[in-house]
Amino acid sequence: MKKDKRSLLQIKGNLPKFNKKIIKKVIFVILTLFVVGFLGYRFRDKFLAGMVNGRPVFRYELTGRLYSQYGRVVLEDLIVDKLISQEAGKKGMTVSRQELDEGIAKIKQQLGDKADLDSLLSLQGIKKSDFEHQLETQILVKKILVKEISVTDEEISTYIQENRKLMTATAEADLKVEAGERLMEKKISEQVNSWVSGLLEKAKILRFVK
Repeated sequence: MKKDKRSLLQIKGNLPKFNKKIIKKVIFVILTLFVVGFLGYRFRDKFLAGMVNGRPVFRYELTGRLYSQYGRVVLEDLIVDKLISQEAGKKGMTVSRQELDEGIAKIKQQLGDKADLDSLLSLQGIKKSDFEHQLETQILVKKILVKEISVTDEEISTYIQENRKLMTATAEADLKVEAGERLMEKKISEQVNSWVSGLLEKAKILRFVK
């Protein structure tokens, strides 16, 4: 009987310790579930694209659809961006923040007071960072091609004679500058496609998107 009583006392003595361990585990599980639930809600847009009648549309479904429909097109754009960046790097050309801001200011001026650039970008679903990247690429292309394209005095004189009424400058010197810039822009736009095609032909490109 004494042994039995001792055994019972030992068991009773161990019960509080056993319960404490269980309680700690339960608390840990509850806290873990709470943290996971909070993080899941806070960052739900990282794995959910939307909800339809309470059912999730997962981000991987959206990514897969976009990949299958537009993957090749986007890949080609990225390849061209990389080629332009590499070509500019070879020539030691970069775009400063000042040049980027000047380019943005010029676009805003062309849009006029009635149009807001940020609103237009928002309506088209274009992020400002993506827009600035596109503008930076355009500036790089212009910097590269300007070195390869020339505008003659004869071309400038002819342009002024044919387009004087459409030009904003009035002084003769300013007219020549404006005409030169417009002719350069025209020649660049005419040659950019053939220039990019040349880069694509020379480059070693592997495409894994079908």
